[in-house]
Amino acid sequence: MAEETGSKVAAASLDARNGNFICGVVEGFYGRPWTTEQRKDLFQKMKKWGMDSYVYAPKDDYKHRAYWRELYTVEEAEHLTGLIQAAKDQNITFYYALSPGLDITYSNQKETTTLKRKLEQVAEFGCTAFALLFDDIEPEMSEADKEIFQTFAQAQVSITNDIYQHLGQPKFLLCPTQYCSTRAVPNVANSEYLNTLGSKLAQDIDIMWTGNKVISRHLANENIQEITDVLRRPPVIWDNLHANDYDQKRVFLGPYSGRSPDLIPKLRGVVTNPNCEYGANYIAIHTLAQWSRCNLDAQRDFSINDSISADIKLETETEDGLSGEDVPVTLSPNIYHPKQALRNAIKDWLPEFSKYKAAWGPIAKPQPAVAIVPVPIIPSINTCMSLTTGTTTLTASGASQPVVCPNQLQALAEVCSTVSSVTDTIMTPGPGPVMNSLVSDTKVVTNDSIPNPIAAVPIPIPLVDGRSKSITILEGAVIKTDK
Repeated sequence: MAEETGSKVAAASLDARNGNFICGVVEGFYGRPWTTEQRKDLFQKMKKWGMDSYVYAPKDDYKHRAYWRELYTVEEAEHLTGLIQAAKDQNITFYYALSPGLDITYSNQKETTTLKRKLEQVAEFGCTAFALLFDDIEPEMSEADKEIFQTFAQAQVSITNDIYQHLGQPKFLLCPTQYCSTRAVPNVANSEYLNTLGSKLAQDIDIMWTGNKVISRHLANENIQEITDVLRRPPVIWDNLHANDYDQKRVFLGPYSGRSPDLIPKLRGVVTNPNCEYGANYIAIHTLAQWSRCNLDAQRDFSINDSISADIKLETETEDGLSGEDVPVTLSPNIYHPKQALRNAIKDWLPEFSKYKAAWGPIAKPQPAVAIVPVPIIPSINTCMSLTTGTTTLTASGASQPVVCPNQLQALAEVCSTVSSVTDTIMTPGPGPVMNSLVSDTKVVTNDSIPNPIAAVPIPIPLVDGRSKSITILEGAVIKTDK
Protein backbone atom coordinates (compact mmCIF):
# COMPACT_ATOMS: atom_id res chain seq x y z
CA MET A 1 0.00 0.00 0.00
CA ALA A 2 2.84 2.39 0.88
CA GLU A 3 4.57 1.64 -2.43
CA GLU A 4 1.35 2.30 -4.36
CA THR A 5 0.86 5.62 -2.56
CA GLY A 6 4.48 6.56 -3.25
CA SER A 7 4.13 5.87 -6.96
CA LYS A 8 0.98 8.03 -7.17
CA VAL A 9 2.76 10.91 -5.42
CA ALA A 10 5.74 10.53 -7.76
CA ALA A 11 3.56 10.56 -10.87
CA ALA A 12 1.55 13.55 -9.62
CA SER A 13 4.75 15.45 -8.89
CA LEU A 14 6.04 14.76 -12.40
CA ASP A 15 2.81 15.86 -14.07
CA ALA A 16 2.86 19.07 -12.05
CA ARG A 17 6.38 19.86 -13.27
CA ASN A 18 5.73 19.65 -17.01
CA GLY A 19 2.29 18.55 -18.14
CA ASN A 20 2.64 15.25 -19.96
CA PHE A 21 6.41 14.97 -19.64
CA ILE A 22 7.62 11.63 -21.01
CA CYS A 23 9.95 9.85 -18.60
CA GLY A 24 11.03 6.27 -18.99
CA VAL A 25 13.24 3.72 -20.70
CA VAL A 26 14.05 2.91 -24.31
CA GLU A 27 15.33 -0.60 -24.92
CA GLY A 28 17.24 0.62 -27.94
CA PHE A 29 20.70 -0.92 -27.71
CA TYR A 30 22.57 -3.39 -29.92
CA GLY A 31 23.16 -6.88 -28.54
CA ARG A 32 21.12 -9.40 -26.56
CA PRO A 33 17.60 -8.01 -25.94
CA TRP A 34 16.03 -8.15 -22.50
CA THR A 35 13.72 -11.02 -21.72
CA THR A 36 9.95 -10.83 -21.34
CA GLU A 37 10.22 -11.31 -17.59
CA GLN A 38 12.82 -8.57 -17.30
CA ARG A 39 10.58 -6.17 -19.19
CA LYS A 40 7.63 -6.97 -16.93
CA ASP A 41 9.85 -6.42 -13.89
CA LEU A 42 10.89 -3.08 -15.39
CA PHE A 43 7.26 -1.98 -15.77
CA GLN A 44 6.63 -2.65 -12.08
CA LYS A 45 9.68 -0.66 -11.03
CA MET A 46 8.81 2.21 -13.36
CA LYS A 47 5.33 2.50 -11.87
CA LYS A 48 6.79 2.48 -8.37
CA TRP A 49 9.21 5.26 -9.27
CA GLY A 50 6.66 7.43 -11.09
CA MET A 51 7.84 6.83 -14.66
CA ASP A 52 5.41 6.44 -17.54
CA SER A 53 6.91 5.31 -20.86
CA TYR A 54 8.73 2.32 -22.34
CA VAL A 55 9.99 2.18 -25.94
CA TYR A 56 10.37 -1.30 -27.41
CA ALA A 57 13.28 -0.94 -29.87
CA PRO A 58 15.92 -3.67 -29.33
CA LYS A 59 18.18 -3.36 -32.37
CA ASP A 60 18.94 -7.08 -32.56
CA ASP A 61 15.46 -8.42 -31.90
CA TYR A 62 14.25 -10.49 -34.82
CA LYS A 63 11.46 -8.42 -36.38
CA HIS A 64 12.36 -4.94 -35.19
CA ARG A 65 15.15 -4.01 -37.60
CA ALA A 66 16.74 -6.78 -39.68
CA TYR A 67 13.40 -8.34 -40.71
CA TRP A 68 11.02 -5.47 -40.03
CA ARG A 69 8.69 -6.50 -42.87
CA GLU A 70 7.85 -9.86 -41.28
CA LEU A 71 4.49 -10.12 -39.50
CA TYR A 72 4.32 -11.77 -36.10
CA THR A 73 3.33 -15.41 -35.81
CA VAL A 74 0.52 -16.55 -33.53
CA GLU A 75 3.01 -17.45 -30.81
CA GLU A 76 4.89 -14.17 -31.11
CA ALA A 77 1.62 -12.23 -31.15
CA GLU A 78 0.53 -13.88 -27.92
CA HIS A 79 3.75 -12.90 -26.16
CA LEU A 80 3.77 -9.33 -27.48
CA THR A 81 0.12 -8.87 -26.53
CA GLY A 82 0.95 -10.04 -23.02
CA LEU A 83 3.84 -7.60 -22.82
CA ILE A 84 1.70 -4.67 -23.94
CA GLN A 85 -0.96 -5.61 -21.42
CA ALA A 86 1.63 -5.91 -18.65
CA ALA A 87 2.69 -2.33 -19.38
CA LYS A 88 -0.92 -1.14 -19.30
CA ASP A 89 -1.44 -2.86 -15.96
CA GLN A 90 1.31 -0.64 -14.53
CA ASN A 91 0.06 2.54 -16.29
CA ILE A 92 3.09 2.52 -18.58
CA THR A 93 2.73 3.71 -22.17
CA PHE A 94 4.18 1.01 -24.43
CA TYR A 95 5.74 2.53 -27.57
CA TYR A 96 6.27 -0.07 -30.28
CA ALA A 97 9.13 0.97 -32.56
CA LEU A 98 10.29 -0.24 -35.97
CA SER A 99 13.61 0.51 -37.67
CA PRO A 100 13.00 0.16 -41.42
CA GLY A 101 15.72 2.54 -42.57
CA LEU A 102 18.36 -0.02 -43.53
CA ASP A 103 16.67 -1.05 -46.77
CA ILE A 104 13.29 0.64 -47.20
CA THR A 105 12.37 2.30 -50.49
CA TYR A 106 10.39 5.33 -49.35
CA SER A 107 8.67 5.89 -52.70
CA ASN A 108 7.52 2.28 -53.11
CA GLN A 109 3.83 1.99 -52.25
CA LYS A 110 4.26 -1.71 -51.47
CA GLU A 111 6.83 -0.83 -48.82
CA THR A 112 4.48 1.71 -47.27
CA THR A 113 1.67 -0.84 -47.27
CA THR A 114 3.95 -3.41 -45.63
CA LEU A 115 4.88 -0.92 -42.92
CA LYS A 116 1.24 -0.03 -42.30
CA ARG A 117 0.25 -3.68 -42.14
CA LYS A 118 2.97 -4.43 -39.58
CA LEU A 119 1.96 -1.55 -37.30
CA GLU A 120 -1.74 -2.32 -37.74
CA GLN A 121 -1.03 -5.83 -36.51
CA VAL A 122 0.65 -4.48 -33.38
CA ALA A 123 -2.25 -2.06 -32.87
CA GLU A 124 -4.55 -5.08 -32.82
CA PHE A 125 -2.48 -6.38 -29.89
CA GLY A 126 -3.57 -3.34 -27.88
CA CYS A 127 -0.67 -1.00 -28.61
CA THR A 128 -1.60 2.70 -28.78
CA ALA A 129 1.81 4.37 -29.18
CA PHE A 130 4.36 3.92 -31.95
CA ALA A 131 7.77 5.04 -33.16
CA LEU A 132 9.77 5.00 -36.39
CA LEU A 133 13.54 5.00 -35.99
CA PHE A 134 15.83 6.13 -38.80
CA ASP A 135 19.05 6.19 -36.77
CA ASP A 136 22.38 4.62 -37.75
CA ILE A 137 21.69 4.39 -41.48
CA GLU A 138 23.35 5.83 -44.56
CA PRO A 139 21.78 9.20 -45.49
CA GLU A 140 21.33 8.19 -49.10
CA MET A 141 18.23 7.54 -51.19
CA SER A 142 17.75 4.87 -53.82
CA GLU A 143 17.51 5.91 -57.46
CA ALA A 144 13.76 5.30 -57.32
CA ASP A 145 13.42 7.63 -54.32
CA LYS A 146 15.47 10.35 -56.00
CA GLU A 147 12.89 10.50 -58.77
CA ILE A 148 10.12 11.26 -56.25
CA PHE A 149 11.75 13.16 -53.37
CA GLN A 150 14.12 16.10 -53.51
CA THR A 151 15.82 15.29 -50.21
CA PHE A 152 16.32 12.43 -47.78
CA ALA A 153 14.40 14.35 -45.11
CA GLN A 154 11.38 14.77 -47.38
CA ALA A 155 11.29 11.02 -47.99
CA GLN A 156 11.27 10.27 -44.24
CA VAL A 157 8.74 12.99 -43.48
CA SER A 158 6.40 11.75 -46.20
CA ILE A 159 6.24 8.16 -45.02
CA THR A 160 6.13 9.13 -41.32
CA ASN A 161 3.23 11.54 -41.78
CA ASP A 162 1.41 8.95 -43.87
CA ILE A 163 1.82 6.25 -41.21
CA TYR A 164 0.85 8.67 -38.44
CA GLN A 165 -2.40 9.63 -40.18
CA HIS A 166 -3.17 6.03 -41.13
CA LEU A 167 -2.93 4.89 -37.50
CA GLY A 168 -5.29 7.64 -36.34
CA GLN A 169 -2.70 10.10 -34.99
CA PRO A 170 -1.61 8.10 -31.93
CA LYS A 171 1.25 8.98 -29.61
CA PHE A 172 4.20 8.89 -31.99
CA LEU A 173 7.99 9.23 -31.80
CA LEU A 174 10.51 9.73 -34.60
CA CYS A 175 14.25 9.19 -34.25
CA PRO A 176 15.96 11.13 -37.05
CA THR A 177 19.11 10.14 -38.92
CA GLN A 178 20.80 13.32 -37.70
CA TYR A 179 20.02 12.69 -34.04
CA CYS A 180 22.76 14.73 -32.34
CA SER A 181 24.72 17.91 -32.96
CA THR A 182 27.82 16.15 -34.26
CA ARG A 183 25.73 14.39 -36.92
CA ALA A 184 23.96 17.53 -38.07
CA VAL A 185 25.19 18.69 -41.50
CA PRO A 186 26.75 21.23 -41.52
CA ASN A 187 25.47 22.12 -38.05
CA VAL A 188 22.20 22.15 -36.12
CA ALA A 189 21.01 25.62 -37.12
CA ASN A 190 21.81 25.21 -40.82
CA SER A 191 20.93 21.55 -41.28
CA GLU A 192 18.53 21.24 -44.21
CA TYR A 193 17.55 17.82 -42.89
CA LEU A 194 16.60 19.02 -39.39
CA ASN A 195 14.88 22.16 -40.65
CA THR A 196 12.78 20.04 -43.02
CA LEU A 197 11.70 17.83 -40.12
CA GLY A 198 10.79 20.90 -38.12
CA SER A 199 8.68 22.48 -40.84
CA LYS A 200 7.12 19.44 -42.53
CA LEU A 201 6.66 16.74 -39.89
CA ALA A 202 3.22 16.62 -38.24
CA GLN A 203 3.41 18.89 -35.21
CA ASP A 204 2.20 16.29 -32.71
CA ILE A 205 4.93 13.80 -33.63
CA ASP A 206 7.71 13.98 -31.05
CA ILE A 207 11.32 13.96 -32.26
CA MET A 208 14.14 12.24 -30.38
CA TRP A 209 17.56 13.77 -29.77
CA THR A 210 20.69 12.54 -27.94
CA GLY A 211 22.34 15.91 -27.32
CA ASN A 212 25.63 17.27 -28.60
CA LYS A 213 26.99 13.79 -29.17
CA VAL A 214 25.75 10.22 -29.45
CA ILE A 215 26.69 9.92 -25.79
CA SER A 216 26.48 13.36 -24.21
CA ARG A 217 28.16 13.86 -20.87
CA HIS A 218 26.32 17.14 -20.39
CA LEU A 219 23.13 18.69 -21.75
CA ALA A 220 23.14 22.49 -21.73
CA ASN A 221 20.15 24.83 -21.83
CA GLU A 222 21.43 26.71 -24.87
CA ASN A 223 21.88 23.51 -26.88
CA ILE A 224 18.36 22.36 -26.06
CA GLN A 225 16.99 25.76 -27.04
CA GLU A 226 18.83 25.59 -30.36
CA ILE A 227 17.40 22.20 -31.38
CA THR A 228 13.95 23.24 -30.12
CA ASP A 229 14.02 26.25 -32.44
CA VAL A 230 15.07 24.14 -35.42
CA LEU A 231 12.58 21.31 -34.81
CA ARG A 232 9.83 23.76 -33.79
CA ARG A 233 9.03 21.57 -30.80
CA PRO A 234 10.88 20.49 -27.65
CA PRO A 235 12.79 17.23 -28.16
CA VAL A 236 12.48 13.92 -26.36
CA ILE A 237 15.98 13.11 -25.14
CA TRP A 238 17.12 9.60 -26.06
CA ASP A 239 19.74 9.50 -23.32
CA ASN A 240 22.76 7.26 -23.91
CA LEU A 241 24.51 8.35 -20.72
CA HIS A 242 24.51 4.78 -19.35
CA ALA A 243 24.70 2.92 -22.67
CA ASN A 244 27.41 0.28 -23.03
CA ASP A 245 26.54 -1.59 -26.23
CA TYR A 246 29.62 -0.11 -27.89
CA ASP A 247 31.83 -1.83 -25.28
CA GLN A 248 30.13 -4.44 -23.11
CA LYS A 249 33.27 -4.97 -21.05
CA ARG A 250 32.21 -1.73 -19.35
CA VAL A 251 29.15 -1.36 -17.12
CA PHE A 252 28.00 2.06 -15.93
CA LEU A 253 26.69 2.11 -12.38
CA GLY A 254 26.80 5.82 -11.61
CA PRO A 255 23.80 8.11 -11.03
CA TYR A 256 22.03 10.27 -13.60
CA SER A 257 24.13 13.42 -13.91
CA GLY A 258 25.21 16.24 -16.19
CA ARG A 259 21.61 17.38 -16.74
CA SER A 260 20.14 20.18 -14.67
CA PRO A 261 16.48 19.82 -13.59
CA ASP A 262 16.09 23.26 -15.18
CA LEU A 263 15.85 21.39 -18.48
CA ILE A 264 12.62 19.60 -17.59
CA PRO A 265 10.22 22.42 -18.57
CA LYS A 266 12.16 22.81 -21.84
CA LEU A 267 11.94 19.16 -22.88
CA ARG A 268 9.15 16.93 -24.12
CA GLY A 269 10.70 14.10 -22.17
CA VAL A 270 13.67 11.85 -21.40
CA VAL A 271 14.03 8.12 -22.01
CA THR A 272 17.23 6.40 -20.99
CA ASN A 273 18.90 3.77 -23.16
CA PRO A 274 20.94 2.05 -20.46
CA ASN A 275 23.34 -0.89 -20.10
CA CYS A 276 22.62 -4.02 -22.12
CA GLU A 277 22.71 -6.00 -18.87
CA TYR A 278 19.26 -5.47 -17.39
CA GLY A 279 20.25 -6.11 -13.78
CA ALA A 280 22.93 -3.42 -13.89
CA ASN A 281 20.45 -0.62 -14.59
CA TYR A 282 18.79 -0.15 -11.21
CA ILE A 283 20.78 2.97 -10.36
CA ALA A 284 20.55 4.46 -13.86
CA ILE A 285 16.76 4.24 -14.00
CA HIS A 286 16.09 4.96 -10.32
CA THR A 287 18.16 8.17 -10.37
CA LEU A 288 16.56 9.37 -13.61
CA ALA A 289 13.20 9.00 -11.90
CA GLN A 290 14.46 11.06 -8.94
CA TRP A 291 15.83 13.74 -11.29
CA SER A 292 12.52 14.04 -13.12
CA ARG A 293 10.74 15.09 -9.92
CA CYS A 294 13.15 17.91 -9.05
CA ASN A 295 13.31 21.58 -9.98
CA LEU A 296 16.55 22.68 -8.32
CA ASP A 297 20.10 21.64 -9.16
CA ALA A 298 22.00 21.15 -5.91
CA GLN A 299 25.44 21.26 -7.51
CA ARG A 300 24.72 24.67 -9.05
CA ASP A 301 22.23 26.25 -6.65
CA PHE A 302 24.36 25.71 -3.52
CA SER A 303 26.44 28.72 -4.46
CA ILE A 304 23.46 30.84 -5.57
CA ASN A 305 20.89 30.41 -2.83
CA ASP A 306 22.29 31.23 0.60
CA SER A 307 19.45 29.52 2.50
CA ILE A 308 19.89 26.30 0.55
CA SER A 309 23.64 26.50 0.97
CA ALA A 310 23.33 26.94 4.74
CA ASP A 311 20.93 24.02 5.08
CA ILE A 312 23.18 21.74 3.08
CA LYS A 313 26.26 22.81 5.00
CA LEU A 314 24.60 21.77 8.25
CA GLU A 315 23.37 18.51 6.75
CA THR A 316 26.74 17.54 5.31
CA GLU A 317 28.96 18.23 8.27
CA THR A 318 30.57 15.05 9.57
CA GLU A 319 30.84 14.09 13.24
CA ASP A 320 34.25 15.73 13.50
CA GLY A 321 32.86 19.00 12.13
CA LEU A 322 34.44 18.63 8.70
CA SER A 323 32.34 19.46 5.70
CA GLY A 324 31.57 16.92 2.99
CA GLU A 325 29.59 19.18 0.71
CA ASP A 326 29.96 16.92 -2.31
CA VAL A 327 28.02 14.14 -0.57
CA PRO A 328 24.97 15.64 1.17
CA VAL A 329 23.14 13.48 3.70
CA THR A 330 19.59 14.69 3.12
CA LEU A 331 18.00 17.17 0.77
CA SER A 332 14.56 18.51 0.03
CA PRO A 333 12.73 16.25 -2.47
CA ASN A 334 12.77 19.02 -5.09
CA ILE A 335 16.58 19.38 -5.06
CA TYR A 336 18.62 16.98 -7.18
CA HIS A 337 22.15 15.97 -6.28
CA PRO A 338 23.68 12.93 -8.04
CA LYS A 339 25.45 11.67 -4.92
CA GLN A 340 22.28 11.86 -2.85
CA ALA A 341 20.32 10.19 -5.64
CA LEU A 342 22.94 7.45 -5.76
CA ARG A 343 22.61 6.88 -2.03
CA ASN A 344 18.83 6.59 -2.32
CA ALA A 345 19.08 4.17 -5.23
CA ILE A 346 21.60 1.90 -3.51
CA LYS A 347 19.45 1.78 -0.39
CA ASP A 348 16.47 0.59 -2.44
CA TRP A 349 18.62 -1.73 -4.55
CA LEU A 350 20.16 -3.79 -1.75
CA PRO A 351 17.11 -6.06 -1.21
CA GLU A 352 17.30 -7.03 -4.90
CA PHE A 353 20.52 -8.92 -4.29
CA SER A 354 18.69 -11.58 -2.31
CA LYS A 355 16.46 -12.40 -5.28
CA TYR A 356 17.17 -15.06 -7.89
CA LYS A 357 18.40 -13.60 -11.17
CA ALA A 358 19.04 -15.19 -14.55
CA ALA A 359 21.88 -13.69 -16.54
CA TRP A 360 22.77 -14.15 -20.19
CA GLY A 361 25.89 -13.30 -22.14
CA PRO A 362 26.27 -11.81 -25.62
CA ILE A 363 24.35 -13.31 -28.52
CA ALA A 364 26.27 -16.38 -29.72
CA LYS A 365 25.19 -18.23 -32.83
CA PRO A 366 26.34 -21.79 -33.65
CA GLN A 367 29.02 -21.22 -36.23
CA PRO A 368 29.80 -23.35 -39.30
CA ALA A 369 33.27 -24.82 -39.46
CA VAL A 370 35.86 -22.43 -40.81
CA ALA A 371 38.37 -23.77 -43.31
CA ILE A 372 41.83 -23.38 -41.82
CA VAL A 373 44.96 -23.15 -43.94
CA PRO A 374 47.36 -25.84 -42.67
CA VAL A 375 50.56 -24.37 -41.27
CA PRO A 376 53.58 -26.55 -42.10
CA ILE A 377 55.67 -27.84 -39.22
CA ILE A 378 58.88 -25.84 -39.13
CA PRO A 379 61.91 -27.51 -37.50
CA SER A 380 64.64 -25.52 -35.80
CA ILE A 381 66.91 -23.99 -38.35
CA ASN A 382 70.13 -22.05 -38.52
CA THR A 383 68.82 -18.53 -39.05
CA CYS A 384 72.26 -17.30 -39.97
CA MET A 385 72.04 -19.27 -43.21
CA SER A 386 69.98 -18.57 -46.31
CA LEU A 387 66.25 -19.25 -45.99
CA THR A 388 66.33 -21.02 -49.32
CA THR A 389 69.06 -23.43 -48.36
CA GLY A 390 68.18 -26.67 -46.64
CA THR A 391 70.20 -27.23 -43.47
CA THR A 392 70.69 -29.91 -40.89
CA THR A 393 71.59 -29.10 -37.27
CA LEU A 394 72.54 -31.38 -34.42
CA THR A 395 71.22 -31.33 -30.88
CA ALA A 396 73.47 -31.76 -27.87
CA SER A 397 72.89 -35.50 -28.00
CA GLY A 398 73.90 -35.64 -31.64
CA ALA A 399 70.43 -36.52 -33.02
CA SER A 400 69.65 -34.97 -36.40
CA GLN A 401 66.77 -32.55 -36.99
CA PRO A 402 64.54 -32.71 -40.10
CA VAL A 403 65.81 -30.92 -43.16
CA VAL A 404 64.04 -27.63 -43.93
CA CYS A 405 62.62 -27.71 -47.44
CA PRO A 406 62.30 -24.48 -49.48
CA ASN A 407 58.71 -25.46 -50.31
CA GLN A 408 57.83 -25.46 -46.59
CA LEU A 409 59.19 -21.95 -46.12
CA GLN A 410 57.32 -20.74 -49.19
CA ALA A 411 54.11 -22.27 -47.79
CA LEU A 412 54.65 -20.46 -44.48
CA ALA A 413 55.20 -17.19 -46.32
CA GLU A 414 51.94 -17.71 -48.19
CA VAL A 415 50.02 -18.37 -44.97
CA CYS A 416 51.46 -15.25 -43.31
CA SER A 417 50.60 -13.20 -46.38
CA THR A 418 47.07 -14.60 -46.35
CA VAL A 419 46.44 -13.60 -42.74
CA SER A 420 47.99 -10.16 -43.17
CA SER A 421 46.12 -9.27 -46.35
CA VAL A 422 42.70 -10.42 -45.15
CA THR A 423 42.82 -8.36 -41.94
CA ASP A 424 41.99 -5.02 -43.55
CA THR A 425 39.27 -6.62 -45.66
CA ILE A 426 37.21 -7.97 -42.79
CA MET A 427 37.97 -5.69 -39.84
CA THR A 428 34.61 -3.99 -40.29
CA PRO A 429 32.09 -6.37 -38.65
CA GLY A 430 29.04 -7.34 -40.64
CA PRO A 431 25.51 -7.63 -39.25
CA GLY A 432 25.38 -9.74 -36.12
CA PRO A 433 22.94 -12.54 -35.35
CA VAL A 434 19.47 -11.67 -34.10
CA MET A 435 17.19 -13.11 -31.44
CA ASN A 436 13.48 -13.54 -31.00
CA SER A 437 13.16 -12.34 -27.42
CA LEU A 438 9.36 -12.50 -27.52
CA VAL A 439 9.33 -16.31 -27.54
CA SER A 440 12.71 -17.37 -26.16
CA ASP A 441 15.30 -16.03 -23.75
CA THR A 442 18.17 -17.89 -25.39
CA LYS A 443 17.36 -19.03 -28.92
CA VAL A 444 19.16 -17.31 -31.79
CA VAL A 445 17.22 -17.08 -35.05
CA THR A 446 18.50 -19.73 -37.48
CA ASN A 447 15.60 -20.00 -39.92
CA ASP A 448 17.14 -21.21 -43.19
CA SER A 449 14.36 -19.56 -45.18
CA ILE A 450 15.61 -16.15 -44.06
CA PRO A 451 18.94 -14.76 -45.28
CA ASN A 452 21.64 -15.54 -42.76
CA PRO A 453 23.24 -12.25 -41.67
CA ILE A 454 26.56 -14.01 -41.00
CA ALA A 455 26.57 -16.65 -43.72
CA ALA A 456 29.94 -18.02 -44.76
CA VAL A 457 31.13 -16.41 -47.98
CA PRO A 458 34.24 -17.00 -50.10
CA ILE A 459 36.57 -14.02 -50.15
CA PRO A 460 39.40 -13.93 -52.72
CA ILE A 461 42.76 -13.45 -51.03
CA PRO A 462 45.88 -12.54 -53.03
CA LEU A 463 49.04 -14.50 -52.23
CA VAL A 464 52.64 -13.39 -52.44
CA ASP A 465 53.23 -14.86 -55.90
CA GLY A 466 50.22 -13.09 -57.43
CA ARG A 467 47.98 -16.16 -57.52
CA SER A 468 44.46 -15.98 -56.08
CA LYS A 469 42.98 -18.35 -53.54
CA SER A 470 39.57 -18.40 -51.81
CA ILE A 471 39.24 -19.28 -48.14
CA THR A 472 35.73 -19.61 -46.72
CA ILE A 473 35.44 -17.45 -43.61
CA LEU A 474 32.57 -15.94 -41.63
CA GLU A 475 31.62 -12.55 -42.92
CA GLY A 476 32.28 -10.13 -40.11
CA ALA A 477 34.94 -12.30 -38.46
CA VAL A 478 38.14 -10.60 -37.35
CA ILE A 479 41.59 -12.16 -37.61
CA LYS A 480 44.13 -10.52 -35.36
CA THR A 481 47.85 -10.75 -36.03
CA ASP A 482 50.91 -9.63 -34.14
CA LYS A 483 52.96 -7.28 -36.24
